[in-house]
Amino acid sequence: MAALQPAQAGADPGTDFLARLNWYGIDLSALMGRPISRQDAIELGQDICTELHNGNTPVAVADQIYREMPRITDKQAANLVSAAQFAICPDTL
Repeated sequence: MAALQPAQAGADPGTDFLARLNWYGIDLSALMGRPISRQDAIELGQDICTELHNGNTPVAVADQIYREMPRITDKQAANLVSAAQFAICPDTL
């Protein structure tokens, strides 16, 4: 399964997170209805990790994202959390 991973070894977490979003087909600008900068996208991933480090489950974080982003599907919300976990906070896996 490792061959299916979208990022190269040694990539920085932010770049890896963005690559994973692309791999999942997640366009944050389209989902949020406004342009999202690279830094804002990375900060969203970091915020997801903060929620996970604060004891929230991945499902709870995905549910929160689903409620707060009206254009996102539940699957996209789960993939967004997964992208953050694999790229930025693998300790939460």
